[in-house]
Amino acid sequence: MNRRLLALVSLVALLFLAGCAGFGSTTSEEGLEEDADYDWDTDADGTIEVTDGEYEAVYTIEDRETVRLHQSTRYGDDNPIDVRAVQFRYPDGTVVGMDEIEVEETRSEVYVHLPAENGQLAFTSDSQTRNFATDTFVDGSYEVILPPGYRVDNFVLANIRPGGHETEVVDDQTHITWDEMDADAISVRYYQERDVYLFGGLIVVASIGATIAGAYVYRQIQELQRRREEAGLDVDIDDDSGPPPGMG
Repeated sequence: MNRRLLALVSLVALLFLAGCAGFGSTTSEEGLEEDADYDWDTDADGTIEVTDGEYEAVYTIEDRETVRLHQSTRYGDDNPIDVRAVQFRYPDGTVVGMDEIEVEETRSEVYVHLPAENGQLAFTSDSQTRNFATDTFVDGSYEVILPPGYRVDNFVLANIRPGGHETEVVDDQTHITWDEMDADAISVRYYQERDVYLFGGLIVVASIGATIAGAYVYRQIQELQRRREEAGLDVDIDDDSGPPPGMG
């Protein structure tokens, strides 16, 4: 019995250690060396363009050679984010890839070691559809560009954090800008324009259903009241001047 228990404990420990060894592994050599055509000419210190299922980020780097990339969780810890197509642009416009960049991943973050202290860092990562979120990795101004046809005007279907932002639609794309980012994270819930009509249709259908259900319940109550009256069960307990029905 003790041998079986010891074997079981050993197996659980091995599985736990194996899980810890592979926990949070997101980067791959092939992904890091992927090709991408980034828009380096941005006005914000952090520019993020969201597409279906992923986003491209360009950050202005000043006086630092290492950038820590991570995603905060609801439990208060950090996880490394998947980074692909990592590139660096020198102030003179020269763009380099993984031949001059070193990426190191741990259980909770990804460290990108840059070839210079000043320049621009760009990478691609994954994003949920209609719900974008990222931690802020540099100080200064930020801009988030949504896919074409998506909006944030409807307060029921959309939500933007932090506040203090401005929105503008340019060439069918919504641009959300912050002059100075004072939060540790950005989250944007957005929707397609057609979702407004679908949502409105659902409200109409739900209202009609509620009206029909209310009318049905009302008719059932009225029918029950009629049957009680026919059976002589509808007795006014406040009126005790006479005997109960059938006993007079």
